[in-house]
Amino acid sequence: MSTTDTSLKLAQQFLAAFAAGDPDAALALMPEDANLTIRLGIDGTPAPWYVFDGAAHVRGYIESVAAKFDHVAFLDQVWTVGHDGASVFVETRGDILSSAEKLTYRNVYVFKFEIVGDKIARVTEYANPVTYANLGIENSAAETAAQ
Repeated sequence: MSTTDTSLKLAQQFLAAFAAGDPDAALALMPEDANLTIRLGIDGTPAPWYVFDGAAHVRGYIESVAAKFDHVAFLDQVWTVGHDGASVFVETRGDILSSAEKLTYRNVYVFKFEIVGDKIARVTEYANPVTYANLGIENSAAETAAQ
């Protein structure tokens, strides 16, 4: 299997684990010093909205998404792999639901996966922050710590 094929497979496995709310499966693909950044901030500045540094903080983010939403799906995925396999991108539509809060959340995402060796070292999530903020959901402890 080529480097680009391996990188694509890692990124696809991570996105599937994230959607399934399975932090163990997601973190098995990442080193201990992994990073997940939500790049676009609600305040309109260039600073990231959330930065989850280290596997424990990434776990907290995945767990907070799973706690808030009982259905997470990423539809119409379009994948692009960099020529050397060091970067993988996906553009996708989120179809996310919170039955408890009676909320439907639909956003457009671009995820960038940075691959180092055979692990996903960094994930950068791009989405419209206003769409999420309009839901009115309070930050989880993991999100508050990442701001």
